[in-house]
Amino acid sequence: MIPWRIELDEQGAPWVHIELRSAPLWIVESYLVKLGGVIIEPERLVRGQGWEAHLRDAEPVKLGALLIGRGYLDIRGEDRGALEALMSRLGVMLMRGGG
Repeated sequence: MIPWRIELDEQGAPWVHIELRSAPLWIVESYLVKLGGVIIEPERLVRGQGWEAHLRDAEPVKLGALLIGRGYLDIRGEDRGALEALMSRLGVMLMRGGG
């Protein structure tokens, strides 16, 4: 499973920040929809029961001659339980093969 950690924002609301590698935003968006989310803004905002996910592109990472796609996913939850439930399933979906 990918590493993730629930943090608290300035208002005390729980959120998770993930750097995505080799997982295009459209795939991450489809995972969020499978987990009960509704697309509000394609490849940018998905909202589910008790959570809201913001996606954004980032510059690719260079590894020698390879370029590895990169993006960011920020998920805010109404409460810690909703976020933990989502992340326990999403974390498995986001695992990518390497090597």
